Amino acid sequence: MSARIARRVLVAVALTLVAGTAAQAQANKTAPADKVFSYLENFLKVPAQERSRTRVAFALSRDGKPAAGLKATLVEAGGARTPLPIGGDGRFERLPTLAQLQGGSKVEFDAPADAKFGSTLIIEPVLKPAAEYEVAELKAVLDSTNGVIGKAAGPMAMLAPKMTGFGFPGAASGVVVGADGKVQPLPLSGKTPILRLADFKGATRVRLSGTPARVGFIQSKK
Repeated sequence: MSARIARRVLVAVALTLVAGTAAQAQANKTAPADKVFSYLENFLKVPAQERSRTRVAFALSRDGKPAAGLKATLVEAGGARTPLPIGGDGRFERLPTLAQLQGGSKVEFDAPADAKFGSTLIIEPVLKPAAEYEVAELKAVLDSTNGVIGKAAGPMAMLAPKMTGFGFPGAASGVVVGADGKVQPLPLSGKTPILRLADFKGATRVRLSGTPARVGFIQSKK
């Protein structure tokens, strides 16, 4: 082998090694989908008609802050890839299906392999934000959701969270109207009006000062 050819071979090998090292250094972080979306499989196993009043969401955080703008992709065992957009609040805007979770899918993040993230499960009522609600409707949503949580938790139902009422972030204040027409103010948690149903027995309606940004659950008192 001539010296010139030998030098070319050495250069080619060196370039290959450098490219391989760079590819390894740039490897993206991956995690099993059923770990990123813990509990989602159990929730999706509950018949759809039973969970029609409840939805779940997952928020991704990094260093204690929402992982806004991070790119994530669901990678199925067969190689199919589905983008999982993440909003400005760190929430996934799309979730895997039951079949994808059970098929051993992984989530690939556009981040270094040693990056650390936290994924938080959020259980929410299926309620359109409004300035007024029937308490009977709210109770139906609450009872349905607690039933779904218990069913999804299975043997661990006793340790599962129990929803006891609602929070209305974005509304400055609100009142509860009883069957006799008596009006009582809603208490505040910070700046958010909250309704714990057990505290207002006999109430028929909730009237807020304005339409809330969303409606969320509150859990059992600690």
